[in-house]
Amino acid sequence: MKTDLQSTLNWDIRLEPVTVNNSFDTGKKAIIRNDTNQLLSIVGKHYEPVTNYQLLDFTHKLTKTGEFKLKGFDELNNGKIILAFLQNTNPNLKINGCQNEEYLFIGNSFDGTKRFHIGTASNLIRCANQFSSSLKVFTKKHTSFLDFNDFEISTIIKTYKAKKGILYESFNGMESVRVDERVVNQLIKEVYTMLATDSKTMSHKDWRNSPSMLNLQYSIEREMKDLGNNAFALFNGVTWYTTHEMRSTETLHSHINGTANIINQKAYRFCNNLKRNNSINN
Repeated sequence: MKTDLQSTLNWDIRLEPVTVNNSFDTGKKAIIRNDTNQLLSIVGKHYEPVTNYQLLDFTHKLTKTGEFKLKGFDELNNGKIILAFLQNTNPNLKINGCQNEEYLFIGNSFDGTKRFHIGTASNLIRCANQFSSSLKVFTKKHTSFLDFNDFEISTIIKTYKAKKGILYESFNGMESVRVDERVVNQLIKEVYTMLATDSKTMSHKDWRNSPSMLNLQYSIEREMKDLGNNAFALFNGVTWYTTHEMRSTETLHSHINGTANIINQKAYRFCNNLKRNNSINN
């Protein structure tokens, strides 16, 4: 988890009509930072932004429940995207016996690219591996005013706990699924092919010619020496690679929305399929 988060948001936005020749109203609205007067975006007349004041109020209501404590805020693209991070206060969160830090993150945008949304991220204490789970705890288009009452806050927390329970359960038993070199190579090949498909700079040659994939292989071998040759170690090898070896310039954001998260999700699905197939065969 990023350590240099802001403790609060000391700016907000204002809306101004978009006009032509200072007279004709186009019906569109300009979203402007009120501290720097920077234009963040031009949006349609029905667009209803979630202000920083509303976001602060929402995080305050969540922390009042005692379920979470605020860790801070992150700004991306000069404030066009805002992320709030709250840590689950439960001290007994574990994945396969490994202590886990659980975070609720709240995403908001002022440039029309993303909905207001709530998701989760995890840090395994054993090696600080980051994994953001793509759980739709809550999502809302910017089309109406955001105002959560106590009942809605309670519903969001219940939804979060239910979906997190399913996620935690999905990891149980992974340590019993044996993994050999063939399976490891299969996952690395699938990751490489996935990235090559989305990148003009990567070829579709054998992954063994790729320094980054060899680094991924080393990361997996590292975790398997510690946890054994099983699916849980395979998953941790991938998250070790994306957390510690990719050297992303936007580490936190990448683990939520970027390439690191895409690779992590691929490994999560792959290892879950190994677990399901193992259950069927046994």
